[in-house]
Amino acid sequence: MFMLISLMILAVIYFCLWLDDGSNSVCNFFRDWQFHIYLYNIFLFVYTLFHRRTGYAVLAVFLMFLNYGSLAKSARLFFNQEPTSSNRIDVVFHIGDQNYQSLVQDKNIARQGKMELSPNLQASFLAFEEDNRLITLINLDFPQKYQMEYATAFHNLEKFVSAQNGPVIIVGDFGVPSWSPIFREFLKNTDLNVKNRILFTDGKQSFRFFFIPTINILGFDNLGIEKLLMKGKDFHIRLSY
Repeated sequence: MFMLISLMILAVIYFCLWLDDGSNSVCNFFRDWQFHIYLYNIFLFVYTLFHRRTGYAVLAVFLMFLNYGSLAKSARLFFNQEPTSSNRIDVVFHIGDQNYQSLVQDKNIARQGKMELSPNLQASFLAFEEDNRLITLINLDFPQKYQMEYATAFHNLEKFVSAQNGPVIIVGDFGVPSWSPIFREFLKNTDLNVKNRILFTDGKQSFRFFFIPTINILGFDNLGIEKLLMKGKDFHIRLSY
């Protein structure tokens, strides 16, 4: 009975997520916790195997791969993207603060400033020259209390990224997980990819499992992560490209 009810609930949740476009509040709740649901799906698959219920195991693995396919479209679940080059850049991201020098080492900075993405949401940026390329680094922190402004903020951020002539790197707390519809649309329109594994942290505790993961590092195709450490409220990141 436990297996049957659990599988039926998972099937209903996945069906809801498959049909939803991001406008239904109930489906949005399930979407926020979609990765945790995926982990429960893995447990359920192992549980059905342990009890030798072949039919339930087949259904569990089908639902598991269905959810994995949905998540993997815009997220790296368990591993960071591996480094692909010897070129490195060290970045520090501070939770809740955008007025800081995000680059650790000295670079030839061409321009820097702050973007007003919505009435209450901003992002800081700087562009520096590296190997005859102008790389733009963006830092942002979108508080949950301004989630009604996310659509406007993501749209304006998309326009800024599209206007850049060189590679773009974005490090920050986006307020929503990378598999949310608004985030997926942003990735699709900017050709950026998530480079980090899912980070279970709120910027205060180094590990917090029951938390919606919203901190991500985005970049171009050959960007990789060599190191990702959290010290206090600071994320120390070494990128390779």
